[in-house]
Amino acid sequence: MRNARILIAVIAVILLVVPAALAQVKPPQTAPVPKVEGMSLSDAQKALVSAGFNAVVTHENVTDPAKNNVVLKQQAPAGATLAKGSRVPVVVGRYTAPARVKVPYVTGKPVAEAQKILVENKLNAQVTMQPVAEPQRNGVVIGQKVAAGTPVEPGSMVPVIVGKYTPPARVNVPNVTGKPLVEAQKILAESKLNAQVTMQPVADPQRNGVVIAQKAIVGTPLAPGSPVPVVVGQYTPPATLPVPSVTGKPLAEAQKALAAAKLNAVVSLEMVTDKSKDSIVLKQQVAPGTALAPGSQVPLVVGKYTPPAAMPVPSVMGMNIDQARQALEKQGWKVEVMRMSQKDPRQNNVVLQQVPAAGARAVPQQTTVRLTIGYYAQPATGGQYRDNPQNTLNRPIEPDGIIVPDTVGKSLADARNTAQSRGWSPERIIVHERVVSDPKLAAGVVRSQKPGGGSSVPYKSPPPIELWVDVYKKQP
Repeated sequence: MRNARILIAVIAVILLVVPAALAQVKPPQTAPVPKVEGMSLSDAQKALVSAGFNAVVTHENVTDPAKNNVVLKQQAPAGATLAKGSRVPVVVGRYTAPARVKVPYVTGKPVAEAQKILVENKLNAQVTMQPVAEPQRNGVVIGQKVAAGTPVEPGSMVPVIVGKYTPPARVNVPNVTGKPLVEAQKILAESKLNAQVTMQPVADPQRNGVVIAQKAIVGTPLAPGSPVPVVVGQYTPPATLPVPSVTGKPLAEAQKALAAAKLNAVVSLEMVTDKSKDSIVLKQQVAPGTALAPGSQVPLVVGKYTPPAAMPVPSVMGMNIDQARQALEKQGWKVEVMRMSQKDPRQNNVVLQQVPAAGARAVPQQTTVRLTIGYYAQPATGGQYRDNPQNTLNRPIEPDGIIVPDTVGKSLADARNTAQSRGWSPERIIVHERVVSDPKLAAGVVRSQKPGGGSSVPYKSPPPIELWVDVYKKQP
């Protein structure tokens, strides 16, 4: 009985709850599908979302760039009723631009060749003809309206301008040979042609001013206005002129003087060793004052100087002075000898130093090779050296003198070394210092010397070398 009451209560509750729940369940909402065909994808998506739908996008390739990203069609027709939240499939165009090609340069090419080049580059020629006055430009591209290198789509038209030459009407060349020049010019002008005159000397005065030849054959068809070359005789009475004196003048000046006298120079060259005579007239074969006809030739002999070639200085180190001198002078080198005292008898009269050094390149005739040779004197009793008149091997060859070295501009140390290498002892090198206050002056540089560099002094009794040197000292 109790269970029955519980069952009745449950049923009562169900009867109360179910109708209330059923009352809350509503049927789904619907809406018409908007028309999005022809819209851009973004606008179509906005329109569908506003209507409660979602767009499902499928892309389709198109060749028209205007249809790129545009809805081509919609799978649910516009106006169809669908439940909100439904998906509406749309097909959207996708345009991919074709690869571009660069316009080639065809100006100056024959039109057939230009068209072939454009076709090879997947382009087409748009030809416009333009009249030209030069026959060589006929059928040739004289301009292109798209600059070479411009990127364009394959298949594009490239406008080109092609020259078109139309030959003018022709006139026949008349015969004017034997006519006076004025009459010949008149005849040619009547035929719409021009005389191109060249004068040619003639010996017959009756041919003066007369056409003696024409270079265009009679009857040859020419374009109106064309030049007709004609040769006209020019008679000049012979005259004589005195030959000017040009000996000793530069060649250019001599030629100018002869040209002023209406004479011609015929030049022959003669080798000279004096550079000052290079291109100078050494002699003239026709004496000055000789009367010659205008245009005559005057032979001239002109100096031609070729500087001596430099060559490497030979090595004479270790040679006997006589052998060294002979080897150098044979090649044209000048030789200067200096002595240096030695304690080894084997170095007597032997070359110890040479300046320039062996291998240095110089011109023999312009270069003096300074040789320093050993001088050995036998020691006498008491440790003193003396000459042995019986020993011809060690007997020194007395030099004529010593050449004073040039030390100006050298540092004091270099100047001392140079002087000592020439035979001056340290105590015979006298230095005079001059204090200067300008720090820009090089300190310790020889400014002057006495005796002067290059002078010759006696070998046996050379005077001291005096050097004047600037020394900078900071003033207190």
